[in-house]
Amino acid sequence: MELRHLRYFVAVAEALNFRRAAELLHISAPTLSVQIRDLEDRLDARLLERDTTRVRLTVAGEVFLAEAKALLEQVQRSVTVTQDAARGRRGTLRIGNVGELSYEFMSASLNTYRERFPDVDVTLVDIGVDEQCVRSLDKGEFQIGFAFEPATLTLTGLRHFQVLDTLLKVVVADTHPLAAQRRISLADLAGVRLLAAGKHTKSSMHAEYMLSLLRHRGVTPRPVKMVGGSESFFAMLAAGQEASLLPKIRRISSREGLSALSIKEKGPDLRFQLHAIWRSDETSPLVKNFLEVLKSHRAGRS
Repeated sequence: MELRHLRYFVAVAEALNFRRAAELLHISAPTLSVQIRDLEDRLDARLLERDTTRVRLTVAGEVFLAEAKALLEQVQRSVTVTQDAARGRRGTLRIGNVGELSYEFMSASLNTYRERFPDVDVTLVDIGVDEQCVRSLDKGEFQIGFAFEPATLTLTGLRHFQVLDTLLKVVVADTHPLAAQRRISLADLAGVRLLAAGKHTKSSMHAEYMLSLLRHRGVTPRPVKMVGGSESFFAMLAAGQEASLLPKIRRISSREGLSALSIKEKGPDLRFQLHAIWRSDETSPLVKNFLEVLKSHRAGRS
């Protein structure tokens, strides 16, 4: 039995007329009659009572009509769902979330993406950037992540584009001695303890990033203090005497209890650039569609 048998039978059963059904199907009435008899032979059941004046459904025909329509609807649904998946309109998209760093462009991008692709389930996975992100991408834990270290962007097997380019700020508690100044020199951080975000107590990419930048600028701060979790990090920063180098992001600078100080020095190393990264062998249309949305929001920012 083939799907055409079901379509032919439903057309005849609904029209109760072979000629009209044949016209709808764009085949000849004799051909349609042969196909219906073939279907009845396959089922070993009489589906239609027909004479020279009318066509009627048998009891078996009434039952089969309901089943045939349900099957055809399921087939059409399967076709639609499959086509949606092939076009990135259905499925699950997993994105590595980097909290405050990605909030400003991610919130707008996610809203647009969900409006365009409402049947896609978007999952945000809390994860770090760079090394941890690359490992998770390799494991397939998510499909899109973020990185800021230039060395990460040159790794084989990765593709990327920039989503954020902004100045670095020195962020301290409102009660910190440096908070009285609107602009400071990096030299003012000599002897100041740095606070870094990271899940590990020994070091993190954020810690290494700050130390490398300051050493390159000839500044030696006190040992870095590590704090895991975004909220814990900002609570500790607002309550202590530490300082942290963070990008100029409204979500950070507007936090209560914190002051974001401008840096007097200039240079490309004092800009924070964040890149979306994904595997170069990634073929998912879900990823392609989200990256297009992400690029459109990136282009719209000043």
